[in-house]
Amino acid sequence: MKGQQSGYAVSIDGITESASFLSLADALASLWGTLRTLPLGWTQYEAYRYFFGPGVAQRTEGFLARDGHLVLTFALLGHTRLIRVLPTTAGPLQLGPKRLELLDTPAVMALCLHDSAGYSGPGLRLPRSA
Repeated sequence: MKGQQSGYAVSIDGITESASFLSLADALASLWGTLRTLPLGWTQYEAYRYFFGPGVAQRTEGFLARDGHLVLTFALLGHTRLIRVLPTTAGPLQLGPKRLELLDTPAVMALCLHDSAGYSGPGLRLPRSA
């Protein structure tokens, strides 16, 4: 698939639509920008903040080269959710980072999502998700 790949698709199962990006760095920035607005709880937030920190594109490239995809999990309100990063040939490809489109479901609307611009980090008390 390496020769056919034109971008990267990312999604949070049950929370967002899949979106495709030309750049892996933009795809991961968009994923983290959306993920950090969810009420993950402090431990999960810190683990993902570390994962999506410096070197995330290189780490993810390694997973993609080895496994062909990257699937991560987290617990949210009693349900296990999957984060997916996949090479893709499907478009349209976004040319820069953007927040992922949330699914229009009652469960997603009930999450009480936080605006990332106003998020002040782990000191802010978030609802516990697990």
